[in-house]
Amino acid sequence: MWSLIPPEKGEEPRIRLRVSEIMNRNLITVTPEDTVFKAAKLMSEHNIGSVVVMKGGELKGIVTERDLISRYIAKEDGRRPEDVKVREVMTDKPVTIRDNVDIDEAARLMVDRNVRRLIVVNSDGKVVGIVSSRDILKVAPHIWFILSEKLRLAKSKRGWSLV
Repeated sequence: MWSLIPPEKGEEPRIRLRVSEIMNRNLITVTPEDTVFKAAKLMSEHNIGSVVVMKGGELKGIVTERDLISRYIAKEDGRRPEDVKVREVMTDKPVTIRDNVDIDEAARLMVDRNVRRLIVVNSDGKVVGIVSSRDILKVAPHIWFILSEKLRLAKSKRGWSLV
């Protein structure tokens, strides 16, 4: 539910949206013992960029497109996707966020930790969903504008070009 955040002195009121309101609750999961082939196939079938790694109801990691490229494809060790286990390529300590946190804070965390997805947990620490930078941008495009403006300013101070 959208809620109005009371303004600080001299600030405009703003609307607050929690992670739980925009997260994807339909998690696509694999186990650490599943293969890279299965993980990639699930990503393709569901048109998603990651799968959550669970074992016995417990979060073990996440496999992203970036993980597949950097930890499997770019390794060029000759093994077939059917022969490589998820545990070999997954990120084993994925960044998590509580379901009641504001999406502005989620966006900040993504930037600080250099990730595009956060695993969402409830007050009991149980995995309840996943939120991506794209999910946030759908409902709060102003965040993208602010982040891109900060990047542009940082680059201009260093003499970088955006071209």
